[in-house]
Amino acid sequence: MPPSSAVPYSPLRRRDPSMETMSRSSSSGVGAQRSGGGGGGGRQGGSASYSDVELTPMRSARDKAFEDGTLGGSDLDKEAYQKESESEDDDDLDSDADAGDEEALLRDPQTRAARQRARARGRERERESMASRDSDDPISLVRRAVPETDDPTMTALTLRGVIMGSIFATAGAAVAQTFFYKSNSPSFSSYMVILVSLPLGRWLARVTPKRDIWIPLIGYVALNPGDFSIKEHLLVTVVSSSGASSAYAADILNIQDLFYHTEMSIPASLALLLTTQTLGFGFAGLVHSILVKPVAMVFPGTLVTTTMFNTLHGAHSADTKPRLRFFAFAFVAIFIYQFIPALIMPTLTSVSLLCLFNNESRSMRILGSGMKGFGLLNFSLDWTAIGAAGPLYTPLWAALNYYAGIMGAMFVVMPCLYFFVGEHGFWDAQKFDAPLGAGLYGGDYKKFNVSSVLDSKNMLDPTKWKQNSPLLLTPWFALSYGISFATLTSMITHVVLWHRKDIMKAIFAPPGEDIHNRLMKAYQPVPKSWYVATLAISLSTAILLVATSPLQITVTGLLLAVSIALIFLVPVGLIKAVSDTVIGLNVVTEFVAGLLWPGRPVGNVAFKCYGYMAMSQALDLTTDLKLAHYMKIPPRHMFVAQTIGTVIGCCVNLAVVRLILSPDAGYRVFLTGEKVDPTGQWDGRKVHIFYSASIIWGAIAPARFFVGNYIKLYFGFLIGFLLPVLPWLLNKRFPRKWWQQINFPVLLHGAGLPPQVPTNIISSGFIAAIFSQYWMRKHHPKFFAKRNYVLSAALDAGTSINALVLFFMSVTILKVVPMPRWWGNPAADSEHCLPAGGTNGPAF
Repeated sequence: MPPSSAVPYSPLRRRDPSMETMSRSSSSGVGAQRSGGGGGGGRQGGSASYSDVELTPMRSARDKAFEDGTLGGSDLDKEAYQKESESEDDDDLDSDADAGDEEALLRDPQTRAARQRARARGRERERESMASRDSDDPISLVRRAVPETDDPTMTALTLRGVIMGSIFATAGAAVAQTFFYKSNSPSFSSYMVILVSLPLGRWLARVTPKRDIWIPLIGYVALNPGDFSIKEHLLVTVVSSSGASSAYAADILNIQDLFYHTEMSIPASLALLLTTQTLGFGFAGLVHSILVKPVAMVFPGTLVTTTMFNTLHGAHSADTKPRLRFFAFAFVAIFIYQFIPALIMPTLTSVSLLCLFNNESRSMRILGSGMKGFGLLNFSLDWTAIGAAGPLYTPLWAALNYYAGIMGAMFVVMPCLYFFVGEHGFWDAQKFDAPLGAGLYGGDYKKFNVSSVLDSKNMLDPTKWKQNSPLLLTPWFALSYGISFATLTSMITHVVLWHRKDIMKAIFAPPGEDIHNRLMKAYQPVPKSWYVATLAISLSTAILLVATSPLQITVTGLLLAVSIALIFLVPVGLIKAVSDTVIGLNVVTEFVAGLLWPGRPVGNVAFKCYGYMAMSQALDLTTDLKLAHYMKIPPRHMFVAQTIGTVIGCCVNLAVVRLILSPDAGYRVFLTGEKVDPTGQWDGRKVHIFYSASIIWGAIAPARFFVGNYIKLYFGFLIGFLLPVLPWLLNKRFPRKWWQQINFPVLLHGAGLPPQVPTNIISSGFIAAIFSQYWMRKHHPKFFAKRNYVLSAALDAGTSINALVLFFMSVTILKVVPMPRWWGNPAADSEHCLPAGGTNGPAF
């Protein structure tokens, strides 16, 4: 699967498996969306933007504490504090000097005006310098975002919180897995969980009887332990976000059932999901002293979460009710509205102006279609498409990089390659039935019959391969692999050039006994035995699974995949901790498995899944433990909360997979490609991409596939390695702070995103990003600061719940009383790109 490597910064959102090479660390503990189709949005890389977060100053209390010696702190803390104080003293001296000159300046108006302008420019430069220092200094960032106090008696992990978190995790996992099969995939927003669980928790604290109940294997537990605290609130969200995703290994179940016609039993399927999701938890204990305790290991994304919770429970809690009212209004409005583009008038999901103008022209269809073409002059009025890239919360710099990549690729580069290069387009692009198809093609440019080269065990038969080769991809799908190579190496280069000093500081700086480390001594750490037991149970279960199931991976292969994850854990974790950027291992694992065990399609993706997810889940738990460090959550409680959420998510994921893939549901024909969903939604493009990856990297393997034209794709590694050097050199020659915002990992990610997502997300998403992150931020800063994230959460949440309701309607009411067909809900093609007299099939 071509990795999407960089995701625009998305606070409170977990990893999306369709965007895997490098993703903006949204595992900011709570929020990150672990997977699932979602959110399309996702992308990013580079440095986090902290101007998006309202940080509560704590200066006055800290002044007194440092002066009277009651507040300790590390030497770095005191040094930063002293620098800040000296800067303020300099401001006072400047003010005195200004007052002394005032009388002389009054005598000469021109001199006075010139001196005032000069002072204004000087003060502006000083403010910019101080803002830059505060943005770049991790000690300052942590001090401003994280309170330096704690109440160890406050409740944290409670039965009430676990039940609430489990309910949200169940709903989120169902939504995420359902949307995984659809073309546009909004996320199950953790902002919704945060905002809804706060009044719900407080209400339960008032009405629930205060008595203890006995639970087997646990003992007596308080039904109502008292007030709904900030720590309990955070753990509710952790349980929810840990489960509210689509497990990466669900892809293996999908392609086995849909394409390889082998179905794993329910116990084996559940074991696959659980072992891939929990194996990495055992590794987290190995890096706790390296990634959690050191002061320099900031994990910037966690500061967003910390600030939000402290805002809701702190001095600004008076604003909570207005925010909740605004959230409720936007939630209800979008929930009702989404019935129009999703059910009544699907044409609104992808409005192709060029197709409406002339769908008899093949060129118009290719340029204008948002589902199968380049999406030029195409827009959407469906929030699943508009919000796919997170336009309301992605910082402007990241959005501009992302849209520059995808717009440049789809509106400029690809049309030129398709229409003007060679007799039939670049790499015979015009001979394929769809310019952005994610399927596999034979030498006759028709669908490749994979079963014609596999034996009875779904492994490559070399003799059959010689008779039926070559295997072809649509040019842009092939180029997306080269772009993924470039994204991986550009990420490494970008981090080394712009963050190498931070990384070296993180490696060599002593952990230090800062105030947060001292406060955390009040809580027992997670015992090493918990990590060892988790690792032992997960690994032994995985060994038993691969030895007895049709996963085509040996025990040796499993151990190698896990070893790769362990080797990369510390370096990738260091990069994430200081730059909030994650480098995925999917390309490395696919490549290694393809070289060592060619001819095994399912074995390749199983190897990738264990190698990739072991490291990813280890970093997720590590990030949550850092969040616990800042919020003073008992580490044991954080470990338990994340484990509970993960287990619930796996169980729900499996139930939804089996429900959707069942013949009675009616979606199999759309997901296999036998028929085309007239709404353009149930296309299973992520499943097809994962399936194609299993053939390319597994069955055919790199040695057979990357030949001829495709061997040139390896140049992506070199190109990606060199591209970030250009803005870095220009910054050296012409220093400007915006050079660092030219982020090639994000730009390349945008360019390589299709065909993983349809192009109907481009224009409307770009307009929404500019409207929110530029126009609203500039002209209505108060509304932006207080309502922007709340609006994004409401729109995502309302859309997600609407989709869940529509799913249940589609298997119940709509089977009996289907929606009537009309111009806005045609039987064949909701985009109206199908020519007159055409049939339900590829519109090109």
